[in-house]
Amino acid sequence: MKSRFFLLVFITLTFSFGFSQNIIKNGAFKGKSKKTKSFKKSSSKLLNKKGEFTAKSKSNSMIKQSLMDFNGQYRMQNFFLSPGLTFMLPNALENEFSKRGRLGLIFEGGAYHIFEGGGNVFNYMDYGAGYKRLSGSEFNDVNNKSIFKQNYISSFFNINNIWQLSSKKFLQSSIGANLDYKFFENDTPLPNNTDKLNFSFHFKLGYGIKFSKTLFIIPTIETPILNLKKWENGKSNFGIFNSRYRPIILKVRFIWLKKLGKSDCPPVYTNPEDDARNERNYMQ
Repeated sequence: MKSRFFLLVFITLTFSFGFSQNIIKNGAFKGKSKKTKSFKKSSSKLLNKKGEFTAKSKSNSMIKQSLMDFNGQYRMQNFFLSPGLTFMLPNALENEFSKRGRLGLIFEGGAYHIFEGGGNVFNYMDYGAGYKRLSGSEFNDVNNKSIFKQNYISSFFNINNIWQLSSKKFLQSSIGANLDYKFFENDTPLPNNTDKLNFSFHFKLGYGIKFSKTLFIIPTIETPILNLKKWENGKSNFGIFNSRYRPIILKVRFIWLKKLGKSDCPPVYTNPEDDARNERNYMQ
């Protein structure tokens, strides 16, 4: 099970890196396409000269997109909200005990920051805090059933890669870390249980939709890929009672863009070649 999730992370990173080998210059990506070995800034896959997201049509012509632009219309940071559900998926083949996962609630809020020019491999980061409940059960028979209900205050950090599919749809892959403090549980599971304070790395995959000019909706699925605390020999699931459970987190992220105010200064992106030339002139 552990090797499968490390393989999943490797494939995800390879996917993100492979589709993100575009170097931003003057607000445009350079890269390779199937029809031509290279394409100019005006033929970029994601951004045009104005720093606006674009996509290629079947006829190899450009369709102007409106996912996001970097010409000073919007702030590069704002807030988001993420309600959702958790489910503790049991390892059914581990032992003779019967076990079941139970649904729990999760609610997160935080802020995002888009990298300069839209980033390269990763396009933006986000961070925040929230509440979540993890719950499941284990039993030998109907009269001998044990249930755990764990309530956490959680903080998190993610870096995100976006691959645009169309004018209003995109895929999002994310790698992040979360620090969870367990402030209440109904009973203390024995012989195994999670720690009071837990730290792990996680992977998240989402399918995003641009709902309006300033609202993005991204349903995501998330699971741990490595637990550092409590350390359990590199495993990414949780040992509770006599069994192991994998947290599966389903969330819907609502991201709002915020327009620049009258007193805000829009970001200015310069040509790296011009910067180098100015620096040489300054040194002379």
